[in-house]
Amino acid sequence: MAFTTATVVRTEQGNKQFQGMFVEMWALTLTINPASIAADGEDTTTLTIPGVALGDIVIGYSAGVDQTVDADINIFVSAANAVIIRISNLHVSGALDLASSTWKVLIGRPAW
Repeated sequence: MAFTTATVVRTEQGNKQFQGMFVEMWALTLTINPASIAADGEDTTTLTIPGVALGDIVIGYSAGVDQTVDADINIFVSAANAVIIRISNLHVSGALDLASSTWKVLIGRPAW
């Protein structure tokens, strides 16, 4: 099952924080509109983010929607220029319907 829509709104690349712990950073602003996720199912999408590479770290994310206790969200760099967002419905008796919202994701390339 694919996301209904996932649009990259803004990507900012730079090295502004963490006093040299990361040699490159990406601050993403995303519009996420996941499809309805069936009980015990998942919704996955791959975003093209120029410059990211295997070994880069998703430092954190902020979802603009109540995730409920039944949503398990994983965001990771899967290949060069590719970031995967996977939302799993841990609820076994009903669908998970997250509203469309703006998310923030921070990715860093370790200097160590």
